[in-house]
Amino acid sequence: MLNIAICDDDLIFASRVETILLEISKLRLIDMDIEVYSDGCELWNEVSSGKVFDLLYLDIEMIQLNGIDVAKRIRENNTSVIIIYISSYENYFIELFEVEPFRFIKKPIDEKIFFSYFNKAYERILQDEAYFEYRFNKIPHKILTKDIIYFESSGRLIKVWEKGGEGKFYGKLSIIEKQLQPGKISFLRIHQSYLVNYSFIKEISFSRVVLMNGTELQISEDRQKAIRVKYNELLGGEFLDG
Repeated sequence: MLNIAICDDDLIFASRVETILLEISKLRLIDMDIEVYSDGCELWNEVSSGKVFDLLYLDIEMIQLNGIDVAKRIRENNTSVIIIYISSYENYFIELFEVEPFRFIKKPIDEKIFFSYFNKAYERILQDEAYFEYRFNKIPHKILTKDIIYFESSGRLIKVWEKGGEGKFYGKLSIIEKQLQPGKISFLRIHQSYLVNYSFIKEISFSRVVLMNGTELQISEDRQKAIRVKYNELLGGEFLDG
């Protein structure tokens, strides 16, 4: 799940930014939780109460607490959150250096630039993703979670299929599923024996998924409804029968 905040006192404009992000979520199958705030004070109250964001889209000039001041407060406790400013004002560049923004987008939005900057920000977020670690025959292994295509369970033996090949270890798929839930990469439990990385799904229907490498996996009948609900959420309500 990617946690994103949009903070702009022009709620019509903020809604447009949210719409673009939802389009990206649909196209790239990225599970997003998007919150919209009309002022820096609202955003700061949420963050100070414990809410953690991966990506912030901030306007600069807002009435109560502007985009630079709220970023300074957030930066005191969170140096990793990515900040992208969207503003009509370009005369704040010196002040912006203090909060280390990732990019600056000038209003009105050029969608190609928006998409490009989002992709670069998402790549940066994934670089910070934790490794998945396991042992087999007392030998430790460590792989990036984003490189895992899917897990396959056969009894107590788990096979992990990744970009670089195949590994195996002993364990329970249900434990692995819980272990991966807090991460930025979304995994889908399509079957008692399969846990699949969303990013590597090429096609999906009620009964099967086709992965980017051509592998076809069965969706168990008892999970088809739950997967349909999940995909309806992810794809904005446009689940395709098959």
